[in-house]
Amino acid sequence: MGKNGLGKSGQILTGLSVLFGGKNTFGFTDEGTKQPEWEFEVVDEESTGIVKQPKMTIAVKNLGPQYIKHVALGEPIVLRGNIRDDGEDKPLSITVEGPLIKMSGEIKEGDSTKREFEIRVDRYQEVVDYNETIIYNRHPYKFILGGVDKAPNFNKNI
Repeated sequence: MGKNGLGKSGQILTGLSVLFGGKNTFGFTDEGTKQPEWEFEVVDEESTGIVKQPKMTIAVKNLGPQYIKHVALGEPIVLRGNIRDDGEDKPLSITVEGPLIKMSGEIKEGDSTKREFEIRVDRYQEVVDYNETIIYNRHPYKFILGGVDKAPNFNKNI
């Protein structure tokens, strides 16, 4: 175990905040936040390199109307976090943009209110330790995983 008591057990998310229009929600993020699933269109068991339309769920507690308005307008949402990787802290940054598909909430007496926003992902950028890991753009189409362009000629061909 390391000096800090957390040991060296691989990547652990140790902090996450969601920024809506520059307003930080640190301490109010919820475990209902889910990254997009990147599922490819497949023809005859071969990937086309084209992703089926991804969606992302962002869950936050104690939201006011300004946050709901921000999501309803489809403005960019930024997630910032800290990843402890073998005892070293590394930054995580995700920027996502797309229209609101679904909003749900939870109100329970004696507990924090909670809202979950599901958005269609039109643009997505993930950066871990200052390295781009995923770049996605719905139109014009772009999908890069770890520096590998999954459909390099797609936009030229159509």
